[in-house]
Amino acid sequence: MTTRITLTSCLVLLMIVPSLQAQTLLSGPVVGHTTPTSARIWIETDEACAVKIHYWLEARFQFQSSAGIPIMRGTAEGRTSPTPPHTGVIELTGLKPGWLVYYEVEIAGKPVRPNTPQVFSLLPEAAQNGPVPSFAVAFASCMYPARVPVQPIWDQVALHRPAVLLLIGDNNYMPNPKGAYETTQDVVEYAMVRYHRYLRDLPGLRSVLSTTPTYGIWDDHDFGPDNSDRTFRWKDLSLSLFKKYYPNPSAGLPDVPGVFTSFDIGDAQFFLLDDRYHRDPNDAPDRNTMLGAGQLAWLKQSLKDSKATFKVIVNGGTLLVDRQGSGEYWASFGQERDQFLSWLAENRITGVLFAAGDWHVGTLNRLHRPQDPYPFYELLSSNAGVSLPPPPEAETGQAHYRFHQYIGTEYRGYNFGLMTFSGPRGSRAVSLQIIDSQGEPRIQLNLTEHDLTPEWRSSR
Repeated sequence: MTTRITLTSCLVLLMIVPSLQAQTLLSGPVVGHTTPTSARIWIETDEACAVKIHYWLEARFQFQSSAGIPIMRGTAEGRTSPTPPHTGVIELTGLKPGWLVYYEVEIAGKPVRPNTPQVFSLLPEAAQNGPVPSFAVAFASCMYPARVPVQPIWDQVALHRPAVLLLIGDNNYMPNPKGAYETTQDVVEYAMVRYHRYLRDLPGLRSVLSTTPTYGIWDDHDFGPDNSDRTFRWKDLSLSLFKKYYPNPSAGLPDVPGVFTSFDIGDAQFFLLDDRYHRDPNDAPDRNTMLGAGQLAWLKQSLKDSKATFKVIVNGGTLLVDRQGSGEYWASFGQERDQFLSWLAENRITGVLFAAGDWHVGTLNRLHRPQDPYPFYELLSSNAGVSLPPPPEAETGQAHYRFHQYIGTEYRGYNFGLMTFSGPRGSRAVSLQIIDSQGEPRIQLNLTEHDLTPEWRSSR
């Protein structure tokens, strides 16, 4: 009789236990938008729940020696969303510029054992006078976890310890054919959520995301089908989910939807664009816009307002390559690109650089026509982890086969882009590099702020 009671009790307990289990961390943590005094920590849980971030700060500036100032401690609270996917962003505020932030995650009152290091550096302060800090910004595109489940490039990103990482499009690969999306919304949403989530499970990348402030925009493959545009049936669903998985400072404007945003670091300002939501179809005979009027107006006003020495315009695909005929080039959308470049000259916007991805190569493009105020440079990095092991010629570089505006060679192996800003005030410099999976620079160009500041002709 005792045995029966015990077995019955065990069975009852087994039936009850699932309902008593604590909420589970499904994804994250990810360090998102960060400033000199604040940071956003993103997580996803299996159910809606309360979240706490316990943190302490050490006065160790940009990973250098400690300043010997007493450690500070704090806690920030929030909740994951009540409807799935249950994502949430916890805001850390009132922090110290440039200090290290160590943090721990607590879900529903229970501490979560870290699976990665959980420490990052706040961004350097942009002082009005005195020395300007040196800092590096890394970026990458084209990550295909299903094809390349182990991506060696992330070890090199971590070892270079950039202040910021940009994931600039094709951050995951959803189905290419449009027919794959001819199903119900719940099926499409189920799949889109998991494409985003599984990216964050990549070995190597997971540690980078928990230790490096990260920003993201999309290109076609993480927006919808191949070469997708504003006509994509599920574009608003895709936008809603993207915003839930990327803790950017903003996404579009109240009256202009999209993923475009901007942020500052030191004496540089980055403008991250959305080249899909408002894009005319590539095969439309009257295609005129890739960015849409609202986004373009935002970009122009933001550039006019910017006081940054360097203004970096970042897009999922190339902006500068002057090749007609393919809808994937900005130059193929009527006069939108050329009018924008003319606008830069007319408004005397200095210090403009471009960063791009998409093409499964690393290269550096240059555009300098008689009407341009100064040479425009575009560092293009793709193939963080989309191709299978690269062919032997990729290890030595080769003549550029796709673009005619390249500087040097193209590199087809795994790579990421790195922009390093340094130098004294008034003589700032930027190093543009394509780094391979062994940590070696395959392409490099050094520029000063004066290379991006023309002698304006009196007619202007």
